[in-house]
Amino acid sequence: MSAYLQLGHESWSLLDEPALSDFKGIVLSPVNDTPEYVEERLKRLKERRGDYEIILDPQFYNPASNKAKLTQWSFFPSDFETAVGESLDWWAPRAKAVVEEAVNLGFNAVCSPIRIPKIFTSEYYAHAMTVADLTCEFAEDTGVDVLATLIVRMKDLSNPQKAFEIASIMSRGASERVYIIFLDDVPQREPFDDSEALPTAVHLIRLLTGQGLRVHVAFCAHDLVLWKHAGAADISSGKWMNVRRFSPGRWEEEETGGRQVPYWNEGPLFTLLREQDVKRLDRDGWFKSRRFSANPFGAQILEIIRSGAGTPWQKLSWLQYLRWMSNAEARFSKPEAA
Repeated sequence: MSAYLQLGHESWSLLDEPALSDFKGIVLSPVNDTPEYVEERLKRLKERRGDYEIILDPQFYNPASNKAKLTQWSFFPSDFETAVGESLDWWAPRAKAVVEEAVNLGFNAVCSPIRIPKIFTSEYYAHAMTVADLTCEFAEDTGVDVLATLIVRMKDLSNPQKAFEIASIMSRGASERVYIIFLDDVPQREPFDDSEALPTAVHLIRLLTGQGLRVHVAFCAHDLVLWKHAGAADISSGKWMNVRRFSPGRWEEEETGGRQVPYWNEGPLFTLLREQDVKRLDRDGWFKSRRFSANPFGAQILEIIRSGAGTPWQKLSWLQYLRWMSNAEARFSKPEAA
């Protein structure tokens, strides 16, 4: 399973970190940066990492209230809020513009554009597949790969039949890759706890991979272990909580200011811990035999916590988590990598 960095606000500097070299590529959001800035950064990135796959997610599912830099991209239309959602006459030029922007800026792949519907019906998924097929047509002979975007509401998966319904529709598409976003109302710092929906989500991925599709699960966190078990080929995550879980609250998540709290990434338990919990475990000898050879950021954080000096370790917490998820494949085959 390959790991991609889901770029969020002020995340470009992470690509310069040697310890994060295991990422296969990046998924870029047009919400945070202008096309001109992205073009400059991609040129510099390719000089260092020509093997990276760079994916453009046009994020048409971004809400009207928080478009940020999205309006400065050529593919984002002025009539976004008033257009008829299902009209292919509207979607076709949007898909074409996404591909053209990707070609002009040097992206390797694009996610097909899609909106979040009010109701997730079979017709919606069929429409998503049709738009993905249009995107594939425009991308033909350009060298740009296409991932068919699929947004699935977790609570709908409490019905096991939903997996068969969605997989049947998506498997008829032209793209051999699927970009799945699981939409959930669970707060971003809380784990998935829907015992009915999660097995169906795993089953959906298995059905798609069983049809020969390469599945990429976006906005992951510790749930990546489920998607790995289900057969997903790729996952993506980032430093901010709002790129580790896709929920309505992500649009209100503050990415700047004083609200950020550092979390210790406890890989063996697939969870995040606050500093007080780390201190408690440390007193109980939890870390006594831990060497942190695969993730040295843990040792650095522990040194800070044990010193009692109050030194900030927010950046180290991001690096610790991203190092953990970036070498996900090695971690499952080598327990010491946890």
